[in-house]
Amino acid sequence: MKRFLKGAYGENVERPIDFRVRLFHILAFGGITISFFTVLISLVTHMWMTAALAASLIAFSAGLVIFTWKTGKYQVAYFFTVVVIFMIVLPMMFFSSGGHRSGMPSIFLLAVLFTVLMIKGKRALLLSVFEIVEYSFVCVYAFHHPELVSHYETEAQILTDIIFAFTCVSIVCGIVTFFYLREYDYQRELLREQNEKLKRYDASRSAFLTTVSHEVNNPLNAINLHAHDTLELMEEDPPDAELIQNNQRVIEQMVARIDRILTDLKDTVAIEQGRLALNLAPMRLSKLLRDVAGTYFRREDSAGNELILEVDDTLPPIDADYARIVQVVANLLSNAMQHTKEGKIKISLYMRTGEQIVVISDNGEGMKKEIREQVFKGYISSDKEYWRHGIGLYVSHQIVEAHGGRIWIDSKLGEGTTVTFTLPDRRTTL
Repeated sequence: MKRFLKGAYGENVERPIDFRVRLFHILAFGGITISFFTVLISLVTHMWMTAALAASLIAFSAGLVIFTWKTGKYQVAYFFTVVVIFMIVLPMMFFSSGGHRSGMPSIFLLAVLFTVLMIKGKRALLLSVFEIVEYSFVCVYAFHHPELVSHYETEAQILTDIIFAFTCVSIVCGIVTFFYLREYDYQRELLREQNEKLKRYDASRSAFLTTVSHEVNNPLNAINLHAHDTLELMEEDPPDAELIQNNQRVIEQMVARIDRILTDLKDTVAIEQGRLALNLAPMRLSKLLRDVAGTYFRREDSAGNELILEVDDTLPPIDADYARIVQVVANLLSNAMQHTKEGKIKISLYMRTGEQIVVISDNGEGMKKEIREQVFKGYISSDKEYWRHGIGLYVSHQIVEAHGGRIWIDSKLGEGTTVTFTLPDRRTTL
């Protein structure tokens, strides 16, 4: 019995379920309880017909509960509850339980309330109106034909039945109101959370579009400027081949930058959809770092920065996705170059127990604490400091974690930035 009550409590109170389903369970268990005590009272007062009807209600309600638990057809149970119990059994019990000089009018009120709450749409209105008309007719008919009513023998019995019915109806209505208000509060809180999510999504989308527009617009402007300058140089006689080559190198770099932005965009979608794939193969981090530095850092286009490499070439190879790690290092190096002028950019590689560690540091602009705490969470843009991280750090964070590594950032406004990431030192042979 204890196990049954615990399961019923968890089913109806702790687990979120449809309000009408919970209402039906409350009505069923409440009806069984009320009917049980009605049987006892009826036996004491010698109202045998009422006892028989109450016993049949217990059996019928229990049968409906078992039926719904096994089939889940609650709409069928609602219909039978209204038609069989509310419209047939209750009027019969009215005549066998003292008529209007009893607690039955309170039970009629409970039946109309549950009909309105359980049945959907216009059918609820039609059935409730029909019940009101039927119950009114039953009361009037019983008043004019008192010989058809089994009356209680004493005023004390009448009072007891009225108090009992009133108490039961009050308790059931109180429980229903409690769950209804709780459901209302839950839905309101859910709506509030959804509105907050929509606001965050809208703000994120705006920041995303602003960031992408800025990130793509800068290299496009540079391409346009150097392409136009190249056309003017080619019209000279003789053309300045060195300047043309410099322009072409800048255009090549800007195209590569746009390609990285588009790759990051595609990876962002893949990350959000859980589709970020890795092609693991043996590779040496030292060689990768030197290759990326040679490709993306050229002295003539480095804003006067000095690149320092402290890479341990003796470290063993690890299993990683070469292209993805190139993407991470290129993003971090690009950020360092964008926010450092006439400074130093340093790439370090060393090994600690169980992992190889890459550090990319600069002595450039740095960033505020509130920006630093958000850089790996999405699309960060700060117009005041002209710090635009785009989506590179977000994607880099996801790639490193997908490898089983870690990434973190240390930065202070005006003093530079250091980004560190680790990769598991899974030994392999080349």
